[in-house]
Amino acid sequence: MRAERNKTADAGESFMKPYLFASLFCCLISHLSGAELGKLAAGSNDIRIKHDGQTRRIIVTTPKGFGDRRRLPLLFCFHGAGGKADGMSRRWSSHADKRGLLVVSAEAPRPLAKWNFMDGFHVVDHDDVGFVTSVARSLILRGIADPEAIYATGHSSGGLFCYRLARESSLFAALAPMSCGMAAGAHDPVDSTGPVSLIQVIGDRDKSFHGSSNPKVTMHSAAKRIEVWRKFLECAREPVTNNHGKEISLRTYRNEAGDEVAICEVQAQGHFIKADLRDKADSLALEFMLRHKKHGSHQEKNPTDKN
Repeated sequence: MRAERNKTADAGESFMKPYLFASLFCCLISHLSGAELGKLAAGSNDIRIKHDGQTRRIIVTTPKGFGDRRRLPLLFCFHGAGGKADGMSRRWSSHADKRGLLVVSAEAPRPLAKWNFMDGFHVVDHDDVGFVTSVARSLILRGIADPEAIYATGHSSGGLFCYRLARESSLFAALAPMSCGMAAGAHDPVDSTGPVSLIQVIGDRDKSFHGSSNPKVTMHSAAKRIEVWRKFLECAREPVTNNHGKEISLRTYRNEAGDEVAICEVQAQGHFIKADLRDKADSLALEFMLRHKKHGSHQEKNPTDKN
């Protein structure tokens, strides 16, 4: 079933690629001033970018040795509601040198300061998907970012946005939504969704752990969202379980193509996981993401479980 779906998608993609590439290139020239992303320095770069008529902010942290013409893995990180780029930059920028990657901490438009995880939920539908896509494509076209190693993580509102990217974008090799729900309907994968690995980090006392419902949106429970993506990717029914101390349990479901869905469950923790456990979970999530690359071979292998 997945093979047939992907053959149809591949046929459409081969027809559209020249047009899409030209369109994306034109969009990048018009939306990105270019000078800032073309002149990244080693360390932290605080950048303003024009997109969709708005000035958007990102903080780009580059690793030591930046500029040696290597394409680098790229990690986007998204703050929670009301946050700014600075907090997530501090949280994740130390990994730039440790892992040799670009860290892009993006900021949602103010004063709302919330990510557009589904259209029609907030009072304004900002083009956050287009904004992130433009930044990633610009870094790829400039030979800075590795197109097979694009990742994203986010807390709360930023985690919800990761689920939207997983469903709608073909850029990402893996994503790590954290301390968040998953919107039923809006985030469930569809036929056009490509294979992408996901790891959910969540405390078992988080407000979204058991799911929720209100007139605007229903959120899947942690167990339900993992099952939705496990079935979509046709991963094995039984996970590989690894415990990291007494507080962290990591359950990973894998298919023969190498795609994975995992849940990193932190015991006795709520929406804000205490710093030492959060840092440990961050490292586990990053290790998970970095072992995945975006490539076509995933579409050619048989799954282990079609149920």
